[in-house]
Amino acid sequence: MRKRNSNRFELTVLGSSSATPSKKRYPSSQLLNIQEQLFLIDCGEGTQLRLFNQKVQWPQLNYILITHLHGDHVFGLPGLLNTISLYQLPQQINLYGPVGIQEFVRTNLRLSHSQIQYVLNITELDHNNPGRVDIDEELYFDFFPLDHHVPCIGYCFRYQSTRINLKKEILDQNPMTFSEIRQIKRGEDIVTKKGARISHEEALETKIIKKSFAYCSDTQYNESILPFIENVDLLYHETTYKNELHSKAKEMRHSTTSEAARIALKSGAKKLLTGHYSSRYIDIQELVDECKLIFPETILGIEGLTVKL
Repeated sequence: MRKRNSNRFELTVLGSSSATPSKKRYPSSQLLNIQEQLFLIDCGEGTQLRLFNQKVQWPQLNYILITHLHGDHVFGLPGLLNTISLYQLPQQINLYGPVGIQEFVRTNLRLSHSQIQYVLNITELDHNNPGRVDIDEELYFDFFPLDHHVPCIGYCFRYQSTRINLKKEILDQNPMTFSEIRQIKRGEDIVTKKGARISHEEALETKIIKKSFAYCSDTQYNESILPFIENVDLLYHETTYKNELHSKAKEMRHSTTSEAARIALKSGAKKLLTGHYSSRYIDIQELVDECKLIFPETILGIEGLTVKL
């Protein structure tokens, strides 16, 4: 259950590696917390162990989004789904991914004789055409095609909340009881114990809170994604290779550092988060430094990092 009085919107990196195993980095996975509701994005091997390390509250995890069916993004999923079932919580998991995700999950669960004890809703998304999924009246995510060897989907979360707050200057000038504050917020005029008459119209202000995050996993440089990630607060875009391996990136349909930075710049993103590093790189700070030459507001994505918006 999402706490309506929370402004929490934060992303935690669980895995930042590409397909080849790395001693210090895990395969792709990120955890998005929006008002205490958890969204797991991609689920490479070891994801459930990373979730344990983060001391996740399992009842808050209701959504899992998979970008594509390459193993470094999905091999941790069957184990995670089975583990959640072992807790026997009255839970519902809504799983989204490209065509094939249902067969992948159902086959793995069937052949491993896993008995799922909760409601598992699997929705296959059209990777060729963009669309939108509404979570509630304040939150939705868009999905859109990425440019990779296999069907691959990007996601963009957008949250907007309207809050009615008591103006600070009014409260500073006229100390009120909790009861009086509640009356004002209900739209009532009041007279304080000190005799001050306060109109709710003058005392209240409307505040609109907007937060957004886009997740662009395996993809080569393609400006077709720009309309879907426009002006996001935080953009995750893969940075598999340094610029010197541009030809390799094109061959593998991945992105270089400068390509990710150009996407961030052209989209109007406020911050860029790097990740999906090739295992050939030991010092991944070098990749971030290349991004910063084009887009200074670049953050080094590494396991355990939490970005609060």
